[in-house]
Amino acid sequence: MSSAFSPRLQKIAALLALALITVFASAFYARLVQPRKDLYNELWGPAYLLVHGQSPYNTAPLHANLPAAWLPMSIGAFFPLGWLGEETAARVWAALSASALACLLCLLQAEKMNLPNTLALAFLVFFFPPALDHVHLGQFSLVVALSWVLAQKTNFLQAAWMALALTKPHLGILALLGFLQKEKERGGLRAALLLMAKIAAACILLCLPLFIGYPQWIPDFIIAQRQNPAWLYPSLYIVFKRMLGAWGIALWALSALALAALNARLWKKLPAQNALAWSLALAPLVTPYVGSWDFVLLLPLLIVSYINANWKGKLFLWVAYLAAWGMMAKIQMSVPSHNLYYWWVPLWFIGAAGVLSFRNK
Repeated sequence: MSSAFSPRLQKIAALLALALITVFASAFYARLVQPRKDLYNELWGPAYLLVHGQSPYNTAPLHANLPAAWLPMSIGAFFPLGWLGEETAARVWAALSASALACLLCLLQAEKMNLPNTLALAFLVFFFPPALDHVHLGQFSLVVALSWVLAQKTNFLQAAWMALALTKPHLGILALLGFLQKEKERGGLRAALLLMAKIAAACILLCLPLFIGYPQWIPDFIIAQRQNPAWLYPSLYIVFKRMLGAWGIALWALSALALAALNARLWKKLPAQNALAWSLALAPLVTPYVGSWDFVLLLPLLIVSYINANWKGKLFLWVAYLAAWGMMAKIQMSVPSHNLYYWWVPLWFIGAAGVLSFRNK
């Protein structure tokens, strides 16, 4: 009886510890959030304008540093932030970011959740440098990652979670292809098309607050997308293009096709949770438009790899993590420090996870 009860006690202890860690992380993260960054430009500012009857995509009255580029599903889902003051909204967003990390830990560990794994993984994810950068800016990619995981874990509101995740569609293309592949295998082309229709309907529903609050928002949305400035993203597209010019673009296109083929194979061979973790981790290698804060999409793969590893594998992941942490810290402290210099981070962690997967075969 005690042996059967022990895992339950382990999970309760892990949940209590994680809840306490999340509270402290929320307080710590609230100190990291800076004013007039991405949260101000992309979400709080548009939401504030919307609830005050103005165009959410014309942020000129707020003197925003950048145009609002996030797709409208994010504003529709989180428009109540506009009723809060900027500083209060920033603290709320910091707490939501910490909670999103905690939810990822709970959902991905599932029945394997125990106190030692949870404590170790909490350190890994809450102090992951891209996560700290994500919180500092008030970014959205943790919501994207959590939404895809929720879509995989439950059929309840599945299309709505996918629609919210597609606020950043470039980060979810491989995950979406995986879900459509599974639906096609389950119910044929009709099932896949039905899922696409449900996602489209959910996108429209999430946009309803914009249509209600300011029905003429679409022209300003188009203008904002055109004004979104280009910069040196830490993507393979930029790296290859800078190194090889037109040949680099061709090399990136071939690598993207190869990774899409790999993604299809992974969804065919692996459990859905593991396949999704790989899809999210591979996305920064495929998309030409990515920031270092988007590398939080590596966290589901890091979590899944850790809980499935033996003690040697866990030690290997710790060594890889700490080495990467040190290199990222060195880049951050260097002058000049440019986001492009982090291009290697997805390759590093995908390589580490790949080594573990190969050893476990």
